[in-house]
Amino acid sequence: MIKLSVSALVVLLLMSSAWACAASVPTHIQIKYRVSMGSMKIGEGLDTFEHDGKTYSVVSESKTAGLAAMLYQLNIRREAKGRITSEGLKPRTFVESRNDKVKRSATFDWEKNQVELAEGDENKHTVPLPPSTWDATSFAWNFAFVPAGDKELNINLTDGRRVTSYRYAIVGRETLNTVIGDIPTLHVKKVLEGDDKRAFDVWLATERHYLPVRIRYTEKDGTAFDSLVEAIDTSSR
Repeated sequence: MIKLSVSALVVLLLMSSAWACAASVPTHIQIKYRVSMGSMKIGEGLDTFEHDGKTYSVVSESKTAGLAAMLYQLNIRREAKGRITSEGLKPRTFVESRNDKVKRSATFDWEKNQVELAEGDENKHTVPLPPSTWDATSFAWNFAFVPAGDKELNINLTDGRRVTSYRYAIVGRETLNTVIGDIPTLHVKKVLEGDDKRAFDVWLATERHYLPVRIRYTEKDGTAFDSLVEAIDTSSR
């Protein structure tokens, strides 16, 4: 009979839980968003998430639309790739482009616990990589593999410029009224500390694998950009 230590058993249970969760998440997901500022539509967003149970990729694209596009053409593309682990998504690379020009990137080295950050093709520097660190795109999708629960979250995020520690509070359950119907969600909100005025909220669809169906960024001047789901396409390939 094979004997396992308590620590080894815990690791196996965590891995089994992660694999089971990964198996339940569709391997191909597309979410279309309406991007608004106040009541005015200013853009469109499309997120495409794919995984094979071991690795994942997510591409998030948003562009100005309508009157906003007539005033200013802006296309933002963020792409992240990484592994699926017992702790959820573990990014390897992150790249953000604006109007087809690379703006910033991050390359994660979990073996050396460091991440290389770059703005454009220059200004590259390496900083320590603490546990529980995600890029700005992978973070919202991590909840599909490791649900938020009901506790406050302490995490680290990078957008390619720096790695910053944040606290996130579980606000509670809310129902979103959308063009595809009412969606039960869990509202997760960044806790603002010190002079930080940049807010971030995400609503996770509790009956749809905790997918991010609404995301709201609030700038330090109070301007809020709201991305609300308009369509969800899921499949297993």
